[in-house]
Amino acid sequence: PTIILNQKEEKNTIQQEYINSSSPMSLEQQQLTFDITKDHHISKRPKLNEDDLLEDDDDAQDNAVDAAVDFALQMMARDQRRVGSLESTITFSVAPHRDTIGLKSNQFVSQICASLQAGELSHEAYTRAPIDIVVALDVSGSMRVEKLDLCKNTLKLLLKELHHDDRFCLVSFSDEAKIEVPMLKVNEDQKRVALNIIDHLSVRGRTNIASAISLAAQIANSVQQPNKVRSVFLLTDGQANVGPTEAKDLVELTGIFVEAGHKPTSPPISLHTFGYGPKPDHKLLLDMAKTTSGGCFYPVKDNSQVFSAFGDAVGGILSVVAHNVCLTISVPVEAASCGSEIIAVHHENKREIADGVWQVYIGDVYAEETRDIIFEVTLASPSRSFLQDSTPAIPHALVELTYIDTIHHNRVGPVSSVAVIKRPNSQTLAWPNRDVAIQWLRVRTANCIAQAESLAKQGELDKAKKELEDWIEEFTRESFEIGAAKEPLIEQLRMDLTESLDLLKGDAYNAYVENDLGVRVRTHMSQRCSEPFTGKRNVYRTGQKRFRAQAFHKGSALSK
Repeated sequence: PTIILNQKEEKNTIQQEYINSSSPMSLEQQQLTFDITKDHHISKRPKLNEDDLLEDDDDAQDNAVDAAVDFALQMMARDQRRVGSLESTITFSVAPHRDTIGLKSNQFVSQICASLQAGELSHEAYTRAPIDIVVALDVSGSMRVEKLDLCKNTLKLLLKELHHDDRFCLVSFSDEAKIEVPMLKVNEDQKRVALNIIDHLSVRGRTNIASAISLAAQIANSVQQPNKVRSVFLLTDGQANVGPTEAKDLVELTGIFVEAGHKPTSPPISLHTFGYGPKPDHKLLLDMAKTTSGGCFYPVKDNSQVFSAFGDAVGGILSVVAHNVCLTISVPVEAASCGSEIIAVHHENKREIADGVWQVYIGDVYAEETRDIIFEVTLASPSRSFLQDSTPAIPHALVELTYIDTIHHNRVGPVSSVAVIKRPNSQTLAWPNRDVAIQWLRVRTANCIAQAESLAKQGELDKAKKELEDWIEEFTRESFEIGAAKEPLIEQLRMDLTESLDLLKGDAYNAYVENDLGVRVRTHMSQRCSEPFTGKRNVYRTGQKRFRAQAFHKGSALSK
């Protein structure tokens, strides 16, 4: 609970600190004193010594203290203005779907949204975190001629983006995996050597995906002092036909390989997979990417999308501003004592770490990205003592954020925020919070497409189509009611629903349809772009991802 003191009490507090101590206030004392004025800056100025303040005359002493306190408060306010002008790496807030829900409103459950917004990253290279990247490139027989040449040019564009603090490694794979370029920091000499090796790559053998991911993960984990951002890119145009070939086994092995040798203090490794053409097992590559923190799958349907897909992924890892981002969600004692509890957390990486306490692991976050975690709680039913207040405000959720800031190289948190819902003894029902309502539509849309995919896979195509048709009708009504029909996210959700329905109206449900639906679900649940085509709008594509995707696409034209 925030302690609020009036101005007189505040001044007396600071006076006592100046009089009673000749050394600077402790961190806790400063935090308490400054937080009561909503100023989170902790002053580092030395205080006046007791000898400087104490005079023979009591009035003179009071005047000296008053002057010193006034001056200190002015300096604190000035420093706060300076600090406030700096953008935080991540801003954080929590809000309920409705902030007032009457006891007689016939509402028993509320959605709450914890929102994270990452700041922008300046264009200077030194402001981003250095990266370790391992590229595992398929050089099996099916990659001959144009495909391999496209990949070679893509790798050359990647090397141009890396600076001397980054590390780069190239692994080629066919019947087995082989290190082509060892994991070293990228200086100009290393770039020349790597470019020469890339030029001389040639096709051979078949496709051993397990060997590729095993060696790539081993290399990434072998770095003694890894960079803040670590990633593996897997590029293939075929299906696994050497070594383990079952999708279930390959997904399980991916998780084992990535975690094997991973040190607790090391940053996580993300896996980005690229499937070229119609032959790759897209679902396998999607599931492999999902086993890692922040991993994405890019379905590259034709050669024209190779460069932009790779550029989009590179733009992401070159703009990581935080990793190990984690939320801890609980119900405060006030609400829990009135019957409130968490009944659902809508996120893939959630787990209950204690009775009624949930942890959501978000992983890494790119510059400009948002993360909106929706969870549901039962509403508190306050006792008569609470109802003495006509509109008792009850904190229904406490959310704590922790993460590692890769830009400022420090650990942040826990930073706390509380969602308060007023529970008057009436039928009052506040208008929905528009932002929360939009995110609630996003979550339900992703769940609906996932449910339709599951039904279609079981051969229940008619039920799958009916599921989508019913939700499209409800979605349209709700988006109009909250005045959000023209919002970019709402428009993309509507488009994805319509296109998903069109896919199911085709002649048959096949692997292509299954993959397309799965990518849409993954995109909206993760709130991250994995669209290989720069000409297609995607609300989750950040400025950095768009810039790199377009730069790689233009670079491909220049190389031709």
